[in-house]
Amino acid sequence: MADKSPEQREKELLTSVETMANIGSFWYEPASGDLYWSPQLREIHGVAQDEPITYEQAMAFHLPEYRENIEHLVEQSFQNHHSWSAESCLKDRSGIIHWVAITGITRTLKNGDMALFGAIQDITIKKYRLQQLQEQANTLRSTLDNLLDAVITIDSNGIIINFSAPAERMFGYSSAEVKGKNVSVLMPEPYAREHDRYISAYQKTGRARIIGIGREVQAKRKTGEVFPIDLAVTEITHSGETQYVGIIRDITEQKENARKLEYLANFDEQTGLPNRHRFLDLVEKRIESQLPIAVAAVNIDYFNRVNTIHGHEEGDRVIQLIAQRLRKTIRDSGWIARDLGDRFWVGVMQDSTETSLAIIDELHGALREPFKTAFQTHYLTASVGVSLSGGNENASGLLSQADTATSNARHSGRDKVAVYRAEISNSVVTDAKTEVALRAALGKGQFECWLQSKVDTNGVVRGAEALMRWRNEGGEIIPPDQFIPIAERFKLIIPMAKELLSQVAFVVRQLSDKGLNDRIAVNVSPIEFLQDDYVETVQKIFTEQDAPLNQLTIEITENLLLADPEIVEQTMSRLAELGVVFSIDDFGTGYSNFMRIQQLPIGELKIDREFVQLAEVNDKHMGLLLAMLNMTKSLLVSSVAEGVETEAQVKLLKENGADLLQGFYFARPVHFKDWLSERLS
Repeated sequence: MADKSPEQREKELLTSVETMANIGSFWYEPASGDLYWSPQLREIHGVAQDEPITYEQAMAFHLPEYRENIEHLVEQSFQNHHSWSAESCLKDRSGIIHWVAITGITRTLKNGDMALFGAIQDITIKKYRLQQLQEQANTLRSTLDNLLDAVITIDSNGIIINFSAPAERMFGYSSAEVKGKNVSVLMPEPYAREHDRYISAYQKTGRARIIGIGREVQAKRKTGEVFPIDLAVTEITHSGETQYVGIIRDITEQKENARKLEYLANFDEQTGLPNRHRFLDLVEKRIESQLPIAVAAVNIDYFNRVNTIHGHEEGDRVIQLIAQRLRKTIRDSGWIARDLGDRFWVGVMQDSTETSLAIIDELHGALREPFKTAFQTHYLTASVGVSLSGGNENASGLLSQADTATSNARHSGRDKVAVYRAEISNSVVTDAKTEVALRAALGKGQFECWLQSKVDTNGVVRGAEALMRWRNEGGEIIPPDQFIPIAERFKLIIPMAKELLSQVAFVVRQLSDKGLNDRIAVNVSPIEFLQDDYVETVQKIFTEQDAPLNQLTIEITENLLLADPEIVEQTMSRLAELGVVFSIDDFGTGYSNFMRIQQLPIGELKIDREFVQLAEVNDKHMGLLLAMLNMTKSLLVSSVAEGVETEAQVKLLKENGADLLQGFYFARPVHFKDWLSERLS
């Protein structure tokens, strides 16, 4: 077979290239009306290879909204002798729409006539892909613009590239105002001054303080206002260039809510005095410093008569006067705190017992002086109980002793100061007998699991809290407050809790088998939680019962979070990975570090019954309850309100967004078998 000529090979090559690129060529001579289409161009238009085609027919393939532009470009090309390019949309013979890219150039032929040479490429697939990318980009932009969080992109030199709509709202700048500027314009000093140096150091060393880590920092609005933000920065590569994307959340309101709730959790709003929980903390620190302290519990005698006769507003005014007088009397010798109602606490910091007692006597005498409001003069007295440090007591123990002494003062006729004397009392003997009985009860099935339902705001059961009940050998149910503290003191709570948890696992298995996803909550004491094998113990018990751990809620107290932060966090994280949900029990009664709560796998906060019930007393307590409910929303955790006993409380909690309710209004605790029987029926 003879070799093909160079002309034939060149023609085959051109045809092959046109086919692969889906591009066809043409030329057109207006003088003669001749129009040539290459085979691939005919393929694009769906025209047979042997079918004649005219210029008018060629133009008719283009959709009307594009045809006029193409005809104009052709006309201008012949007039001005320049090249041109354009995109058009055409419909082929079978009715299929094609996007095409057209290029053309005019040339003068040897005979002097003008001719248009050009190419048409089918770019339909490319066009649709670009449209999809544009739609995705628009969707992403719309999503970013509707987020609460701001999104800012900078280049490797810190220059702002993108500035989302939420960023505009947050900082007060328009996107046009900051694009092309260094991101340090959004920072206060010293962050602004150090930012470029930080980026440079990161790019050299790879050591990050924020990138890929996230932290709370300060930002600056256009007005100059400095505000707190949570900042998370991610490093990306775009078109071969390093960029940094920052996700920014304004936490001003969250910080303010935390500050308010922190204050309300530690101070009495009515008097501005520390509350009992704050007072406990102050006393504990004094004891830890091995410095002497005298604690006095001050109860105003018959104060309820003021409220009954003159009303609660007058009672509040008198309480404020009492607080002022106590402050004036104690001066810098100690602290004053307010408990619930008409009870106050006094901590006297003096080296000698005689001096401390003399100050307390002075204080007691000062309370006998009349209290004058704008409406009435009130004559009051107080029963005061005093406990003295020096033994092995902790803060709670000193307050308990002072409380006992106050009872002695009352029983002795009131208007007295009574000092607690350390001696073996009937309670000590009772505690010793209880300890012996508890040890004997282990492993005999005497520690029973009782369940109290948790319901949603429509009254539908969503789970329950497991409560330990002790049925002694005589069949008598012993109240928890008579044996739980003793069990914790002697660490008997550890084996007792295992018996309870085994019963809880049984309940969870029964619920799971019936397709119910109710969560069962169990209280865990710090003594249990800090055991080295606590996670393994929980796993083992639930594995033995073939019960799913993702239906278990573990309730811990706020104070546990401070016990051993590293161990607590590790234990919580391991259990959370297994599906366990953590709840802060009696939220608001301990030391609340809200940033700490955010950092831990906590899914639920239980609002203590006192806050629920006191909300009905006056507006100030109502504000505290509402602040707690709002805080749960800010922390993105669910809320459980305890101690719900009235329809009014249900209505209040429902209207203000409580998630779950628990209390006698809905159900009293019952044996787990009775609870299961009703739940599964």
